[in-house]
Amino acid sequence: MSPPAAAASQDPGGYEFTEGELAALCRWFSAMKYAFPGTEGVMVVSHQHGYSAVGLYHPARGVPNCLVAKHEVGGSARFFWSTEVDPPRAIDDLCEITDAHIRAIQPPRNEKGWLDPTGWMGVYAARTIATELQVV
Repeated sequence: MSPPAAAASQDPGGYEFTEGELAALCRWFSAMKYAFPGTEGVMVVSHQHGYSAVGLYHPARGVPNCLVAKHEVGGSARFFWSTEVDPPRAIDDLCEITDAHIRAIQPPRNEKGWLDPTGWMGVYAARTIATELQVV
């Protein structure tokens, strides 16, 4: 799943999610919505601080309440995972979280019943992009 061409950054940093990572995040978001109906997502990209993050939450129940982030540290991108009750911890790859959750949820093999690319594109399109503050 690729983002709309107009939305793609002309000079993406190593901290921005790749097309493959965005596709994995779409599957993760969709599986979490399947397991926890009503789940919503939010995405933030901070060019000022060199990170991208996707948070999932349920406004009424509080579950899930988690975040995956990609942060540029020392010139290389690192992934982080956190929940409401745990501090962020480094993970080696995004699939450590996305694939593990999808396996645990065990959605039907036929993705047409649970994959929500339209909902995911809503999260992607509504993302907040923070740029460096300009002083006038």
